[in-house]
Amino acid sequence: MVYPHEHVLVRFNGHFGTGATTAVDRWSCGLRFGLTGSAPIFDTGKLQTFVNACKAAADTMHIQAGVGAGTGTFFSQATAAQIGVLGKYSPSTQQTIFSGSSVVVGQGAPVQPWNTAHVISLRTANPRGRASNGRVYWPCLALIPDAATGRLTTAQVNGRIGSFKGFFDTLNTAANAYSPGMRLIVASNVGGGTYAPVTAIRADGRLDSIERRENDQPSVWTSQTLA
Repeated sequence: MVYPHEHVLVRFNGHFGTGATTAVDRWSCGLRFGLTGSAPIFDTGKLQTFVNACKAAADTMHIQAGVGAGTGTFFSQATAAQIGVLGKYSPSTQQTIFSGSSVVVGQGAPVQPWNTAHVISLRTANPRGRASNGRVYWPCLALIPDAATGRLTTAQVNGRIGSFKGFFDTLNTAANAYSPGMRLIVASNVGGGTYAPVTAIRADGRLDSIERRENDQPSVWTSQTLA
């Protein structure tokens, strides 16, 4: 199982808690950027510029009211590394590139548990199968579903997806500056692997549960003995 070419993996990292320095639990999201027919040329200086731009774009997006991340959801850091066809750092001596000089907090009173996210689907020109659809699970703690449907309203979804369109457009501009033609992709390493550039995004009204975002908190059980 291999990827067809080297590409750049960017991760966005944050935490849940009561303040910028109080991390009770953590969350992260990953995005891949590449060229569909070749590998980007590895350049640590340009990669630092790229990840700095990713951090700035995420800072802007995370604090928008329409995203509904919640006031207990903090975004603190972006990281990047160039990934080889085997899914490992390339070159192997590469160090992870960090950008995290500031911490920003989401908007809206948190009404959902910390494991709640709202998926943004990444669509490519592939109608189905490998590299046709990717998913981004950014925290969504402050949006309340419609009581009549149990789902977010059309206005809520439009607000959130509009924020992500601006976010991804900015990331694509920064990716192209790193390596001309590089942009957000959906990648598969099944078989010989394949890439496809993301051409559109979509979202519906369902909220999702990402249980691994509760890993730092032990379960606290309450039990009752039956008569």
